[in-house]
Amino acid sequence: MLRDSDMIGYTGGGNIGNVYLDHEEPRRKVFSTFVNNKTISFPQSVNFEDTEQGQEELRKSQEAYNKNPNLTIVARETQSLDYFKKNFDANVIYTSDIVASLKPDPSEFKREGVLFIMRQDSEKVVNEKLLEQLSYKLNNVGDEVAQTDTVLPFKASDSNADTAPDLDEVRISERGWLIERKLEEIKASEAVVTDRLHGMIFCVLTKTPCLVFDNSYGKASASYYNWFEDLDYIKHTTENDPDKLAPMIEELKGYEHSNYHDFTHSYDELIDLIKK
Repeated sequence: MLRDSDMIGYTGGGNIGNVYLDHEEPRRKVFSTFVNNKTISFPQSVNFEDTEQGQEELRKSQEAYNKNPNLTIVARETQSLDYFKKNFDANVIYTSDIVASLKPDPSEFKREGVLFIMRQDSEKVVNEKLLEQLSYKLNNVGDEVAQTDTVLPFKASDSNADTAPDLDEVRISERGWLIERKLEEIKASEAVVTDRLHGMIFCVLTKTPCLVFDNSYGKASASYYNWFEDLDYIKHTTENDPDKLAPMIEELKGYEHSNYHDFTHSYDELIDLIKK
């Protein structure tokens, strides 16, 4: 039974907007129903498209969110911070993505090859032909290129059934192990090429050189310039010439990545809010 004194913490991510309505519609329901509870939407990016449909969905979200006087929205980059403040009545605060708070195993792996972590969804803007040409260039200088993703095509389950060998189902108890496995995969790479925000953050955590392309609405580049620009082993690019990109990746490999930052201070306001 939910009491008025209970706090509601709502999952963060990059899905406030009209693109992922399977996330947005349940969020509206929660925010507009439990109006007497302190409600915190954990670090998010926002993207209501400038279309008739996008603006109609924005209106629906405004109506739902604004019913809750106890709602705080946490933005994870300044472009979302400004948007939330302009379009919603809720309290808005600013932190880095919650994944940056992870403390992975500091042990080192032997690093080999270049790992591509690229989107295959509606946020993808990098041309597939460019990636093929870049992979070819890297192969020519002796780099083995592999591909992976930070999104798994599995459903989460809290059942006690054994997980199938091909991991077509993920038990909640296995989520931590899967994250560690992904971090180890990244840590074993000499460099990463990604257009995923969490691909970049996983590289930050594992001190893995990373070349970052943007996604469709700029959350990857915004997060880079807000939080990670000072890290010498992370670099954002808008370059689309594989002849120029390949040397950039080779150069990134040479950085000693000694200036790792601790981002825990960025959560101070969020922690204080939870404790109140």
